[in-house]
Amino acid sequence: MADDRSHAIRFHLSKDQLLISSQNAEEGEARETVETSFGGDDTDIGFNAQYLQDFLGVVGTEQVAFEFKDGNSQAQLKPVSDDAHDYKYIVMPMRL
Repeated sequence: MADDRSHAIRFHLSKDQLLISSQNAEEGEARETVETSFGGDDTDIGFNAQYLQDFLGVVGTEQVAFEFKDGNSQAQLKPVSDDAHDYKYIVMPMRL
């Protein structure tokens, strides 16, 4: 449901919960809530959904760690339980 041009999605992280949302002027809005192990302050951060799909499509694990300082800093993604590979993926946030 992300916009065809920007592919922008918004992550809203709050205590143990991630709300993923996107808007498309032609098709409407989508929201999905996922349980997480997040204990920091409420944070909003935007990403290009295509970049995240590229990583998630090849990571091969059920759990992925997102590490970032704040909503304006780059995020590091890595598999949580893949001992065979030690790789990381860096993605820059989008302004929303």
